[in-house]
Amino acid sequence: MNEPVEADSQTSNPSSSIVEFVETSRRRFRWKSGVIILLISLTVILSAWNFLGLDRTYQVFAMWVLVPASTLAMLVWWLLVSGLAWRWRLAGLALLVGVFACLRVDDYTGDMTPLVSFRWQQTREERAGSYFSQVAPTAVPAPVRGAEVQQINVGAGDWPEFRGAERDGVVRGVSLAREWKTQAPREIWKHPVGLGWSSFAVVDGRVYTQEQRGDEEVVSCWDLDDGTPQWVHADPTRFSEAMGGVGPRATPTFARSRIFTLGATGLLNCLDAASGRRLWHVDVLDDTDAKNLNWAMAGSPLVLGDRVIVSAGGSVGSIVAYDAGSGERTWSGGRRTASYAAPRLATIGETDVILLFGGDGLGAHDVTNGKELWHFPWTNGPKVNAALPVAVTSTSVLITSGYGQGSAVLNVGGAGQKPELAWKSRQLKSKFNDPVVRDGFVYGLDEGILVCLDLATGKRRWKRGRYGYGQLLLVEDLLLVLAEKGSVAMVEATPEKFRELGRFEAISGKTWNHPVLVGDRLLVRNAAEMACFELPLR
Repeated sequence: MNEPVEADSQTSNPSSSIVEFVETSRRRFRWKSGVIILLISLTVILSAWNFLGLDRTYQVFAMWVLVPASTLAMLVWWLLVSGLAWRWRLAGLALLVGVFACLRVDDYTGDMTPLVSFRWQQTREERAGSYFSQVAPTAVPAPVRGAEVQQINVGAGDWPEFRGAERDGVVRGVSLAREWKTQAPREIWKHPVGLGWSSFAVVDGRVYTQEQRGDEEVVSCWDLDDGTPQWVHADPTRFSEAMGGVGPRATPTFARSRIFTLGATGLLNCLDAASGRRLWHVDVLDDTDAKNLNWAMAGSPLVLGDRVIVSAGGSVGSIVAYDAGSGERTWSGGRRTASYAAPRLATIGETDVILLFGGDGLGAHDVTNGKELWHFPWTNGPKVNAALPVAVTSTSVLITSGYGQGSAVLNVGGAGQKPELAWKSRQLKSKFNDPVVRDGFVYGLDEGILVCLDLATGKRRWKRGRYGYGQLLLVEDLLLVLAEKGSVAMVEATPEKFRELGRFEAISGKTWNHPVLVGDRLLVRNAAEMACFELPLR
């Protein structure tokens, strides 16, 4: 009988070696410390998010600090503490670097969330450049001082300036069909456009806007019917800022057969509206000894009679008027900090005044000489007041701004009398998204969500519909909401409840520009493309 052979103690056992390797790896992989770092990071991030819940922008700002800090802490653990073999640590580091190397930040949303794309994808500016290299607009004649301009008249339903003739975002004389299922909006034309956040002025079938094309800031004119270019005026200047982006922010103003524009770097142009020929120009920042704003000059020029009025904020004055015919400075007033809201005309009591929402509050100025009649303090951390004030009645004004500030209605007396606060609410914080007013209620985007407030009390009636940092138009009892992602929604303007009646995809990409409705033609644009749609009428 054969006796069992005793196994050689030196002979290796594959199974036991694998188990030993796994056990050794488990002992060396210090996963608990990584889990602890991850849990602490998530706890801090969620706590900050909830604590700053009243303001979306500050929530995102907190994430800018906490997410990178948490990522760095995890990376330190991975490289120095995890206990893994160096080939795995370096492979993880290479993977992280490779992911970031493939991405670029193209833009930021209204709450400052970064928008990323792959580096090999064509940029908006490259797409627009390809289009403009193939489409050559009519050449603009050389400037001729004192030359006559072709007469162009504003017709019924035209949109001669920022947010309409009254600068209130209200479309008059148009009745829209209340549903889009059987009568869908129809695209008339669509094509690329230069960078920028300008809206449109539309007069006599001509569409005017401002763009950035490479190193040139452009004022352009297009045909309303087919979107073909009519003329382009270009200036060799470029504004670029990481969060706000590239290009002009203000909107052309039509008056006296001329187009008046304020560029991002403060260049005030007066152009022949028919041909684009420049009649005169002024560097407002240089003329008023002012510095540019962090996010560039954005207040669209206001034309009153023979005066062109702009917000400056320099030592010469917070508001400045230039002669519409010659460009000579005629008066200035105030010494307040400038901001991003355009000046607007309002009737307070029986007196016309210019309302200017500056960086430190709302001021009323005399229309004849710019003298400050009264001022109401209203500001926030970055001193950004961008939404236009709204004259609710002849004795009350609505103001609203973001960064946690909110809204207020001011009771306004005569000239020289300081306004009194009727109410203040944080239920509507319009960062740069102008609200509209109808029948005693205000409708606006509160950090991207549509809200209705009672103007008598400031109480909220409803809050629904996530449209991002888009813009509104009021058409009778309907709201047209151009969402931040480029869709257009139709919502009932009623305090009873939120009712969205229809929606369609109009353009793609981040959209901050104000829409325009002329008759049944809806014009929309962003920093990538512009389009015209026919909306069904009643």
